[in-house]
Amino acid sequence: MRQSKPSDKYKHREREYGYAYEDEYGESKQSGQSNQINSSNPSNPSNSNNQNIPNDPSKLYKQCRNKAEHKNPSNSFRIGWVVILLIYLYLLTKLILFKGGAVDVGLVWDRLTAFLHQPDLIHTRTVNLTPFQEIKRDWHSLSLHRPGTAIHLAGNIVAFIPFGILIAGMVRASIFTGLNVLFLSFLLSLGYEATQLLTGIGIFDVDDLMLNTLGGMIGYLVYTLPLVLYRMLTGGKARVAAKRYVKERHV
Repeated sequence: MRQSKPSDKYKHREREYGYAYEDEYGESKQSGQSNQINSSNPSNPSNSNNQNIPNDPSKLYKQCRNKAEHKNPSNSFRIGWVVILLIYLYLLTKLILFKGGAVDVGLVWDRLTAFLHQPDLIHTRTVNLTPFQEIKRDWHSLSLHRPGTAIHLAGNIVAFIPFGILIAGMVRASIFTGLNVLFLSFLLSLGYEATQLLTGIGIFDVDDLMLNTLGGMIGYLVYTLPLVLYRMLTGGKARVAAKRYVKERHV
């Protein structure tokens, strides 16, 4: 008996769910007639794909979301993130090590060479290893309306916010992304502080280390929170669409 063509309403529904279904499973939807023909032919390889589609709407939604989150971005997208990160690191190095002046790699190398020949120079360096000592001092100065201390406090945080955003954007979204940002922010700040300690072109300050790491985590939140809100707003719609699609598959 010849099958009748799907109604316009069904075609509309098919187009509505086709976006999520086709994008996530990587295969095109077929009409009701072709689906019945394929299901009756066990040698058709598309049957194995259709059998893997869950009937539970919640499972269908989870599979769609997981496959979407684990898709690798294009090479051009990754290259763009890397270029922006390199430009940012150059500007950050110029700000922290050279206080906004010209980047002089030769100066850093000469200072490191001198330190290797005279390790006793480490005793001439200015070091703060007491947590919150400089933060308390700057906070007290800020209460006395000294704007310079506010720039020092806020600058150490704001300078690392872009780093947290960039790392969160480059690392695959997972529960470990925040830990990656925390570790890399701490490691980058430690590298700058150690360079200042060995070369003597700055002060090794444990408070700067904490503030820089805090800035990286703030950047991570700036990047992540809008994505979480977007998923919360669109997740409900995706669940409803998946539920309707499963119902119409059984019609």
